[in-house]
Amino acid sequence: MNNSLHSQMKQREYAIAGLFALLLFALLLVILLPASFHFAIACAAFSIAGAAVVWVLFRHRRLSEQLEAQIGGMAETALEMARRGTDKQIDVGAIPLAELRSLAHAINAMAERATGDIAELKRLERVRSEFLGNVSHELRTPIFSVQGYLETLIDGAMDDPNVREDFLNKAHHNVLRLHTLLTDLIEISRIESGEMKMSFRYFNADEFLRSIVEELRPTAQIAGIELHYAPPLTPNGNATVFGDRERIKQAMVNLIENAIKYNKPNGLVTVSLELVGEQGVFRVADTGIGIPEGDIRRIFERFYRVNKDRSRAVGGSGLGLAIVKHIIEAHNATITVRSVHGEGSTFSFWLKRG
Repeated sequence: MNNSLHSQMKQREYAIAGLFALLLFALLLVILLPASFHFAIACAAFSIAGAAVVWVLFRHRRLSEQLEAQIGGMAETALEMARRGTDKQIDVGAIPLAELRSLAHAINAMAERATGDIAELKRLERVRSEFLGNVSHELRTPIFSVQGYLETLIDGAMDDPNVREDFLNKAHHNVLRLHTLLTDLIEISRIESGEMKMSFRYFNADEFLRSIVEELRPTAQIAGIELHYAPPLTPNGNATVFGDRERIKQAMVNLIENAIKYNKPNGLVTVSLELVGEQGVFRVADTGIGIPEGDIRRIFERFYRVNKDRSRAVGGSGLGLAIVKHIIEAHNATITVRSVHGEGSTFSFWLKRG
């Protein structure tokens, strides 16, 4: 059918061209031959031309009907794509005209983009719904806890010094947890919306890590954890790296505090710097509880916790590693983790050296 349609269009073009050639030939004869032949020539020429016009119109009608069927089929398929968002495509190979094939290709391309956009919108909606559900749960838990402790005290427990001190301490712990959660929510919202401005510059990574370790050493001592810094093996090497010093500090503090919180009693946390080629590699290793293999790929998700009870007990918001991941990716780098369940974990990322 498609070859027949194409052939008919060619025949129509040839017929129109022949018609014009016939009329031109008749005009030439009128000019060249004597006047006595003019009427006969004109009658013959216009008779043939009239017959040709009738034939062309008849063939044109059939051609129009077939073209209408082709375009109607394309339109029906396009409407079905729009209504259902299906993966159905127009069969380009079944269309004879190059112009209509180009149109079909364009419609198919638009349908593919629309299908991708719809899938992405559904994914974002699912992520948004999960995020709101997690936020609601995380906020509700400490608020209800504080409410319960205060109501118990108001109902008479305030008169018992031991109960009063215990409940006030627990209420205070939940308020701190709520503060951490809200701070991290604001932070990750600023990062993901692009509102957080990065300030990149060169700084000495060796001095930078030494200062962070000294700052967090009291926290480690209180938890009964040894915090150790391992400087680069080439002490005279250039330890200058390029990045946002404050944001990298935020990431390192988060990683070190996690290594302290999720460690074993009398455990060890080692912060190290390795200078490799054009990179400065930052590492935080611990001798803690480790991460099950099945959880490693998800630990950077918002609100994902390997051990929910322990995470809440130590005041974790469930957003810390997600924030770290965003900060490192903003430096066009990646963060990796190696972990053996029950033995410990090592988090690593790199910055470009100066």
